[in-house]
Amino acid sequence: MKTGFLLLMIATLLLAGPVGAQQPDNGQNEQFSTVFGNQSNAVGGYISFGLGNTIIKDNNAVMGQFRLAARLGHSFSIGIAGAGFSDWLYGLNHDRPGLSPDGYFIEGGYGGLLLEPVFAPKFPVHLSFPILIGAGGVAFAEDSDGNDWNDWEYDDDRNVIASDAYFVVEPGVELEFNLSQFMRMGAGVSYRFTNAIKMEGSREHLLNGLSCSVNLKLGVF
Repeated sequence: MKTGFLLLMIATLLLAGPVGAQQPDNGQNEQFSTVFGNQSNAVGGYISFGLGNTIIKDNNAVMGQFRLAARLGHSFSIGIAGAGFSDWLYGLNHDRPGLSPDGYFIEGGYGGLLLEPVFAPKFPVHLSFPILIGAGGVAFAEDSDGNDWNDWEYDDDRNVIASDAYFVVEPGVELEFNLSQFMRMGAGVSYRFTNAIKMEGSREHLLNGLSCSVNLKLGVF
């Protein structure tokens, strides 16, 4: 009887160790999964740079992005964001001969407040939903070619022939990859909503359109 009781006590002690090690620690050692391993719990922020394509007046344009944000509780970020765009890579626009007979480019940018909820941030691949609310400016520009005879250099500048400011709201969705503790990569789409832009005496929604981009985030997540 004593032998059986002693064996039961030994078995209980052996099982108590593994069970105790699996008990929750109230989030003190919470870890996030990444593509290349796990990362410990942290609240911080990030800086992000992105490149993509956007639609302006039913045409393609190159777009660059920038974000600086603080991440609160891993599931929400708040900060500032900005973007710049130009359709120079795709050639001149020739649909406004009265404004510019030789063609023009559409260029500009915008920026403002960034709000970014994050869904399931502990998983190595998850979703985020960035929303930008702010303002910007757009310009129609034409090339001004010439020679600087004093410096013997050829100049290629832009002359602004029309411009306007606007209010913008841009919601989006991104697929985000936790590459490491300090690096994440995202790929996503967004849609830009603006007020009507005033050009050539009339108002038109030039900038409403879809954007797609890839970005790299560096920081403490």
